[in-house]
Amino acid sequence: MRKICKVRANGQEFSANCGDLLLDAALMNGVDIPYDCRSGYCGTCRVNLVGGRVFGGAEDGSPNVVRACQCRVISDVAVEIEDVPETTTEQGEVVRLFRLAPDVMEVCIAMPQRAEYLPGQHYKVQFRGFPARCYSPTFPLEGSHDETVLRFHVKRVRNGRVSTALGRDIRVGHKVKLTGSLGMAFFRRERAGRVVLVAGGTGFAPMWSVALGALAERRDRQIVFIVGSRTLKSLYMIRALCKLAHFPGVTIVPVVAEPHGMSDAVRTGQPTDYMPALLSSDSVYTAGAPAMVTRVARLANMVGARCYTDPFEAQSSEPEQRSFLARATDWLGGESPPLVPDMTRSMQSLYDRGSV
Repeated sequence: MRKICKVRANGQEFSANCGDLLLDAALMNGVDIPYDCRSGYCGTCRVNLVGGRVFGGAEDGSPNVVRACQCRVISDVAVEIEDVPETTTEQGEVVRLFRLAPDVMEVCIAMPQRAEYLPGQHYKVQFRGFPARCYSPTFPLEGSHDETVLRFHVKRVRNGRVSTALGRDIRVGHKVKLTGSLGMAFFRRERAGRVVLVAGGTGFAPMWSVALGALAERRDRQIVFIVGSRTLKSLYMIRALCKLAHFPGVTIVPVVAEPHGMSDAVRTGQPTDYMPALLSSDSVYTAGAPAMVTRVARLANMVGARCYTDPFEAQSSEPEQRSFLARATDWLGGESPPLVPDMTRSMQSLYDRGSV
């Protein structure tokens, strides 16, 4: 006879066989855990383990964060699941393609209605005739924001099926299927501590959204924003960062990997070389290369700071190497997110007033 374990999720209790996947057991008992890929990549099904033990699915640097699609119930357990906007599938259309840097394209997709997502979340994006990829929507670097348009920053990847087709086979008017919003690395409101943002490359896109969300909530918010790129030409977000620097509590640290002779304001090295001394009261958000994200998460975990991560990984697929943006997000804490329209309107007002 198989052992029966009790599972409590946000106050709802149900039974599971010892060895069952947490996600399957929850869904079979009518408990909704958001999920997408079922492979442990996307991060949508991450939950906070607050009691008991599971086998597998734990995140490096965040042992209390587990992937419900990968962990198996081996004892009585309690988990917390944060509320997020409902996941829907919509049809959109490419309305603008703009090169931000030699290797980065901004893709704007018109939606049939206002897109509802929390700053830092992502969408599964499938251009007609191409495989699906995951990208984080972000705010414009300049100008006003249209709530019915999703903007994505896409890095050109060598031999990438999607990124290399932008502007060639994927043009204005191309039809797109979008599923979202997804992911748990979104901005948490109503926390008094400092916000530390660490972005590498197009990881700037979700971190820019988080920064605007934090300033929309409180204009005097203390923020340290570290942004890294491989070359000076790839530091496409510098003008947006300069606008953020006008806020009294914001510190900007641009970092470039290659040696350069530009102003000392642009550091040389890796983003993690310029991490501030973290405090347990900090909220840390990071997106970019997995090695960088893991390093940031470990530094945050060492001092007990809440950390929300979004590593961008490339996944190979036969017959060629393909660009796959797999989202893995860590989260700590159990606060409920704000209403999405309230957040969006606050962020929009920053643009309307010309503040950023």
